[in-house]
Amino acid sequence: MPTRVIRVPYRYDEREEGLGAGPSALLGAGLVDRLKSAGVEVAGAVEVTLPDEEREAGRTAVNIGLLGAHTARATGDALDAGETVLVLAGDDTATIGVLAGLQRAHGAGAAIGVVWFDAHGDFNTPETSYSGILAGMPVAILAGLAGPLWRAAAGLAPPMPTDRIVLGGVRELDHKEETLLRSTDATILTTQEVCAEEPLRRVVGRLAASVEWLWIHIDLDVLDPRHVPSASTPSPRGLEIDELVRGLRVVLTTGRVAVVSVAGLNPGGGERGKRSIDTTLALLERALPDWTIT
Repeated sequence: MPTRVIRVPYRYDEREEGLGAGPSALLGAGLVDRLKSAGVEVAGAVEVTLPDEEREAGRTAVNIGLLGAHTARATGDALDAGETVLVLAGDDTATIGVLAGLQRAHGAGAAIGVVWFDAHGDFNTPETSYSGILAGMPVAILAGLAGPLWRAAAGLAPPMPTDRIVLGGVRELDHKEETLLRSTDATILTTQEVCAEEPLRRVVGRLAASVEWLWIHIDLDVLDPRHVPSASTPSPRGLEIDELVRGLRVVLTTGRVAVVSVAGLNPGGGERGKRSIDTTLALLERALPDWTIT
């Protein structure tokens, strides 16, 4: 099955700024050719943009949602065409549009689950967050616990039930965030549990048996900072590249994965940025050949 690459070159609603330059850097470094050489059938690449006339001044969250609506259309169109989708996003806020795109293609009532690889829980709300950083909230927004205007602008209909959310590689949670997260049915797997592989295989197997479609999201800070030294939110004691590749294969070989999204690549910083790009290229070209749909 061919894979469509969708580029969302934004950090929040700012195009090609900071992390927003990551998707273009990956394509410029030859991602498509490297995937093809690894045996992945790539259908081509498209770019998602937020037209200036759609922007609402001073309403960043709404603008992220409007960008998400365009991401949803591109994702839904590719899925409708019988393609799998690789979304290259600047930061994690783009994921609201990814779920909206899955719902667009398969129906608002479709049973969709996510395996979210991240050093952080991204489960804050405006009430629990110490910083108010929007990039720390996407999973809570996917679950319908915050961001109603953001979700509405993206066209995200029903929220994702928390028993369909698996967080892998998590090692940093704010106190109030952790309290909220552990009050839900989401599953948290530590770095050690992902490395051990059997806990991940057991949890993913149970999730795959209960849903129609799976989605993998990767925030690159789930890796140890040695591998992504330009990361904006580095977190020590992260996954090795081999460990994450094995974890991704566990999910990809369920036959249920329709979309893979990647975020958090900061291509700046000279050699540090180059090493982060090289790590991301290696990660994708090693893991994605095992992507199967049954």
